[in-house]
Amino acid sequence: MWRALGLNVGVFGLLFGLHIVFAARGMDTPFAMVAALITVQVVAFGPITALGTSPEAGIERRRALRRSTPLSLAMAIGLAWAYGGMAWSLPALIGVLGATVVVHGAADRRWSA
Repeated sequence: MWRALGLNVGVFGLLFGLHIVFAARGMDTPFAMVAALITVQVVAFGPITALGTSPEAGIERRRALRRSTPLSLAMAIGLAWAYGGMAWSLPALIGVLGATVVVHGAADRRWSA
């Protein structure tokens, strides 16, 4: 689980760094592509981490999902702040947190059996 979490955090760090570089250089298309990847990764951070654990054990995936959910929610709050134009926006917060909770809930249900 920890290896999968470390890899997922590392990929996030790389994408985050790239989005800063692309923004600073005015590279709109690469920035938008990386921003979309960051959004998918943040909303599905727990399930992505869980998929990196042992493939034959649903219980292990569910455990990894539940352990990574608090970090996922914190990242979702940060993403909502970014979508709000670097300010707090209730619609952005509800949208991003809502999507994160739905995706994590669906994965938890999937791996509960």
